[in-house]
Amino acid sequence: MKYFILYVTYNDDLTHENYIKGPSLDHMEEQIGRYANGCLVTTKGTIYTSNAKSAFIREINVKDFPYLTEYDFALINEKNSYNVSDLNEI
Repeated sequence: MKYFILYVTYNDDLTHENYIKGPSLDHMEEQIGRYANGCLVTTKGTIYTSNAKSAFIREINVKDFPYLTEYDFALINEKNSYNVSDLNEI
């Protein structure tokens, strides 16, 4: 499992750090891109992407961040995540 920090900047210019984990950077970019205009649900909360201005993800080594543990990182819950276009299909 790899560990990432996802920085999401919203329309009010506030940037939020989200700690997520997954198998690879490519996989995480694909998941974030899939739900880029909607809601990215994780095991630790929800990241609203429909009002995001930008997002940046970077892989980190947890050992370089002494205030973080592996338990601080969430998994993406694909079952509950959605893109706004998915709602139009219902």
